[in-house]
Amino acid sequence: MEQHSPRHRPTGQYAAADARRAGIIDAALVLFAESGYLNSSLAKIAAEADTSATVIAHHFGSKQRLLMAVLEAREERTLRTFGRLHPDSGGDDVRALFGEVLALAEYNLTQPGLIQLYTRLSAEAGDPAHPAHAYFRERYERVVGSLASVLQRAVDKGQLRTGIDPNGVAREILAVSDGLQVQWAIAEGRVEFVELYRAHLDRLTRALTVDGVGLDDRKGAGRDPA
Repeated sequence: MEQHSPRHRPTGQYAAADARRAGIIDAALVLFAESGYLNSSLAKIAAEADTSATVIAHHFGSKQRLLMAVLEAREERTLRTFGRLHPDSGGDDVRALFGEVLALAEYNLTQPGLIQLYTRLSAEAGDPAHPAHAYFRERYERVVGSLASVLQRAVDKGQLRTGIDPNGVAREILAVSDGLQVQWAIAEGRVEFVELYRAHLDRLTRALTVDGVGLDDRKGAGRDPA
């Protein structure tokens, strides 16, 4: 029997397909942020992406899979940009970690659609039947675990006070960030998100570290007398 070599699409076709897929993800992000996942139909997303619902179904299969592609794309971009937040970063410098957390918050403000998307979806995903419920549950555990691992290594290194609860501190950091994001979104950007978050992380650093030095005060100026 004669065998035929598999047919491959030319490189240009792959690039076009990747560009179309990326365009659909970007359009979905915009609509999910503005209207929420439940109120964003494939037809509306298709119109935003200048394509058809059939094309979206071809690339993603369903709106639920498209949502997961949007969330995963955002997660990948975050980990590429902010390496210390990666679960396998192996870091133990708490001030460097908090600086990275703050930098991520500043970066997110340049893409307000992402903040609105997350505040809407995280609220909707409280329902176990929501397609993003498992994603958010797993994401919170992953982020908490990543932060807590750095905090624990800092305790072991002698940088942080003994007796702290790394897991609890990690959840506090995440809770303050999410809470400020919700307030920022509701106030349409009129909340000084970065300044408030920086102040919280600075107080936390002073309370947790053995030397009592804050984020921007490496030499110890402003420390309370022993």
